[in-house]
Amino acid sequence: MRKRLLPHTSFLVASSIPKIAFFGLLVAIFAARVQAQQLILKGEYGMMAGTTPPPGLYAGMFGSIDWASELKTSNGNTLHGPKLTEEVFGPLVLWVSNLKILGGDYNVLFAAPWANTRAEFPRLNDQGVSTGLAFSQLWIVPFSLGWHIQNPLPLAPGGADVTFAYAMYPPTGRYTPGAPDNTSLGMWCNEISARLTAFFDKDRNWHGSAALFYDINSKKEGLDWTTGNPLTFMGGLGRNYGAKSSLFSGWAGIAGYGQWQVTSTTGADAPLLARLNKTTIYGVGPEFTTLQGALTIRYFWQYGGKFSTQGQGLYVQFVMPLNF
Repeated sequence: MRKRLLPHTSFLVASSIPKIAFFGLLVAIFAARVQAQQLILKGEYGMMAGTTPPPGLYAGMFGSIDWASELKTSNGNTLHGPKLTEEVFGPLVLWVSNLKILGGDYNVLFAAPWANTRAEFPRLNDQGVSTGLAFSQLWIVPFSLGWHIQNPLPLAPGGADVTFAYAMYPPTGRYTPGAPDNTSLGMWCNEISARLTAFFDKDRNWHGSAALFYDINSKKEGLDWTTGNPLTFMGGLGRNYGAKSSLFSGWAGIAGYGQWQVTSTTGADAPLLARLNKTTIYGVGPEFTTLQGALTIRYFWQYGGKFSTQGQGLYVQFVMPLNF
């Protein structure tokens, strides 16, 4: 979450012209991708994505780490060399009320993430640069409705859970236009989503989920630069295990996501490559949830990237009810 990730210029002076040309290409694609970064965390939802928990107050932590060592060009070709590590983590609070709106449970969510981004160029003997850990952009869901459909449905004999939500990411955190250590993208983002969990048997042991998110990005503060809007899919497929009364019960299966930038990046201050290209990336991997649903771990291998970094990712969340 930074504007520029460049190595020390003293190294460039000592480099050969061919190396400079190759390095320049890498940095151009790499920097453009980092600058076009989206605020939504890919992989934050997987199995049971459409399910709203019972009324109550919940609190916990979430964390996401992405490691990337490949740069994917706009036609899908791979460039190796620079390594990017992105870390985001923080506390979250979820309140599910007893208020019913159109039959759905009204709920709100608040998360306060901290972030750090580090870029390394091992083939160029560069030690890399880092934003340093700092507060990032809030994730606030002021309006969400969740329904629990108990009656059998086509392809879902156990019924389904459905959630519709509006979220926003205000431009909090460290941000100065052009600064090398930003941990905020300096823009507002409004997000609408629809999420579904379908239960494939009457006992609700087998289930699949699908969720769609559409983000609307504003212009960056202090810059003529509006990052293109992404459409993001997340979901999962798997089965419950253990008795519901057992502490170590939960579910396990496969989770995945896809993200497509569907509008163009615009503005005179946006990098030319970012204005000419749109990003695409996919991820798939295992999900394991235990402690009666309190602890979730997802691991992803990314593939199919275009104008994007590509690597692996880990998402961990621990949220439990607060009983007063």
